[in-house]
Amino acid sequence: MNKPIPRTAGTRHAGHRPRITAGQRLALALFDCAGPMARLVRHTENQWSSATFTGSRHTLILRFEGHTAIAAAETLAVAISDDAITVQSALIAELTISRFDQTVLPQPSAEMEISALLLDQ
Repeated sequence: MNKPIPRTAGTRHAGHRPRITAGQRLALALFDCAGPMARLVRHTENQWSSATFTGSRHTLILRFEGHTAIAAAETLAVAISDDAITVQSALIAELTISRFDQTVLPQPSAEMEISALLLDQ
């Protein structure tokens, strides 16, 4: 007779998925718009609160390399300026491009720094 393996505190069952944060949802939304040519260089997150709201501030740096990737970076820049990015379970209070550096030689590349303030819903 096989006995079940006892579960100890802190163990997960096979079907458990870790909770995805609002910052991770933001990164996914940006990648959905930018396409597969974008590469995440850095993502920082700091908790934020005011007298009436709570949320988090995010800084993401995305890198794009190659002609096709540059076009994807420009598409993302337009989407950000048109408020076309949404994040499930968070309200985007602020989403700006703080820096956009582009080089042509020796190979086309761009680096974009995006700042965001997400409010908890």
